[in-house]
Amino acid sequence: MDFKGLGAIFKGRVKPADEQRRWDHCRGCTFLTEKNTCSKCGCFMRAKVKFKHSFCPIGIWSKEL
Repeated sequence: MDFKGLGAIFKGRVKPADEQRRWDHCRGCTFLTEKNTCSKCGCFMRAKVKFKHSFCPIGIWSKEL
């Protein structure tokens, strides 16, 4: 497994307010499952909303948020 890029991923976190805004959108989404995964992309959304490189698969929030 290549761990070189892993540090870059974790350094790219969004501000807490942006994380909360993203999560608020996800919580109201019909594609969010009971286990907080997205039925469109399969990601665990509580983690995905934290990172700058992430985006919503249906375009509700993007990398800029």
